[in-house]
Amino acid sequence: MKDGRSRGRTSFSKAHRQRPNIRGVGVYTAFLLGFTELKTRLWRWLVKGLEGLDPDAKVFWVCFLVLAPLYWAPLFVTKILPGLDLPLHLALADMLGKRGSPASPYAAFYDGSLRVAPYAAHYIMLVGLGKVMNLLAAHKLIVALYIAAMPLCTASLLVACGRSRVPALLAFPLAYNLTLHYGFISFALSLPVLMLLLAQMVRHLQSQPGQVWRSWLWTAAAAVFLFLCHLQNFLYGVGAALGFALLTSLPWRRRWLGASTLLPALATLAYWQFFGSVSAAAGSAKPTLAYAWALIKHHRLRDLNHGTFLHDFGLRLLALPDHAMRAFADLVDIRACTALLAVVALYLVVGLLAGKFLPSPSPARSRVRTWPAILLAFAGAMAAYLLLPHHLGELDLMTFHPRFAVLVALMAIVLVPAGLGRARGLLRLVVPAPAVILCALYGYQLITHYRLFAKETADFMEVMEKTPPGGKVASLNFTRASQVMRIESALVAVPAFYVALRSAPTSMAPLSYCGMRHMPCTKKPAGEGLPDPWSPGDPRLVNSVPTLDYFFVRSPPPGFDLFGRYRNSMEVLARSGTWTVYRKKPGAVMPAPTPAPPVKPAR
Repeated sequence: MKDGRSRGRTSFSKAHRQRPNIRGVGVYTAFLLGFTELKTRLWRWLVKGLEGLDPDAKVFWVCFLVLAPLYWAPLFVTKILPGLDLPLHLALADMLGKRGSPASPYAAFYDGSLRVAPYAAHYIMLVGLGKVMNLLAAHKLIVALYIAAMPLCTASLLVACGRSRVPALLAFPLAYNLTLHYGFISFALSLPVLMLLLAQMVRHLQSQPGQVWRSWLWTAAAAVFLFLCHLQNFLYGVGAALGFALLTSLPWRRRWLGASTLLPALATLAYWQFFGSVSAAAGSAKPTLAYAWALIKHHRLRDLNHGTFLHDFGLRLLALPDHAMRAFADLVDIRACTALLAVVALYLVVGLLAGKFLPSPSPARSRVRTWPAILLAFAGAMAAYLLLPHHLGELDLMTFHPRFAVLVALMAIVLVPAGLGRARGLLRLVVPAPAVILCALYGYQLITHYRLFAKETADFMEVMEKTPPGGKVASLNFTRASQVMRIESALVAVPAFYVALRSAPTSMAPLSYCGMRHMPCTKKPAGEGLPDPWSPGDPRLVNSVPTLDYFFVRSPPPGFDLFGRYRNSMEVLARSGTWTVYRKKPGAVMPAPTPAPPVKPAR
């Protein structure tokens, strides 16, 4: 009887397991049908959107939609992004976002606010997005938009000039350039805005009588936006835009109307120069054009190192691929940029030949003459790269001339003749092949190397996760180099990611660059006493121990006394790989601080 009941239960159990899960099948079927319907609708929307486009635009958009996810992917394979100055910019945005809060930990050390000035656009976007998301997520969203904008804005300029959009695909690799990896985020973000300004200037010159003033306002707004992004690219953009306005074959009244679109931006520059800049840290007079010229001349002559300008120009031209896309220790970026310039040269040759032997250009030619202005813009970018000094410390400009290498490469893309758009039939599909193949190969390399960077910083992330939020941190990084990134001191400031990774109303990292003229903050007397990540042996660290909470230390020299008279009051909070986090022992008695001499950052 017992065995019968057992067999009955067993057979019932088997029957129950074999009975189909009607509800689960229904949910899965509904999901599958919904996904299929969504996919069908998206495909129809895409096909409908492409139907009204000319063949050149169709080819460009299909290639863009294929490549964009590949170039967004590196942003999401690592928690923190490589960028020398990036953590310091996020910390500054954190300070601006907490300004006015009674709980702000920055209030005792810094003062600052958003204002009309270069660099403001990046901080405005970070602070605004930081209200609804984490600062790291906000930064990644901004960079993702920037990556997409690089080829789109370059294509916009090419189309305005009556040229094929296809070469603009090469702006995808150029988005991951030296300025992005050095953390010069504002310079990087200004690049697509610069291309947009030039495109809008050409469109304004071609606008119909009923659209002139609306086009004038859009062009003026683009120029002001470029000023808010970065000063150097704004000055270059004003010169290039004037070239497009004045070197056309239009009547002079229309040319001067085009040039007048730059007046609001120039007025904004004058306001910032005379009233809006915060140069009070040194209390010195604001630099004049004569002073800036004298500095540029002095440092440029010193760069020659007793050589000749001709020899120096040759060296800089050979180094252009290195400077344009500098990124990784295995030099894959140099090979990629060399190949990119080769593809641009190929398109130049094909465009010239097609313009001579193939009829009926497509897309249609621009209604204004643009080739003299394009040549001028390229020459201006090359002049900035060849003639400016490497550093200009008195004006807080580091790695100055190399940052213009990416601008040279971008303007070389715009040089490609309109003849490239004359391809027909199968040849139209062959033309984008070199650009797409190069972009796909380098996109894969970016994903691979960003994953390697994530592995390299895994020990840092481990100690960061064990550090409680809501404290004040300091960086004592004695080994600042990266094995993956070919960026000097690439890891110097990564502890400043604390404000984003362990965000809280009282989280704080010292702001190294406060007091620089282009930064929206100044240091209070208490802020002058905080340690600087560029000087891990700074004697100010010892006196700041009672003020700070967590100390991120990487690879200190053997026997180095990190905390001086506070050594017995400290304990290890977390340790992994080359990183150790120290904190004060609970209940430890802190000796009174003693004055320490100011130390200039050893950058």
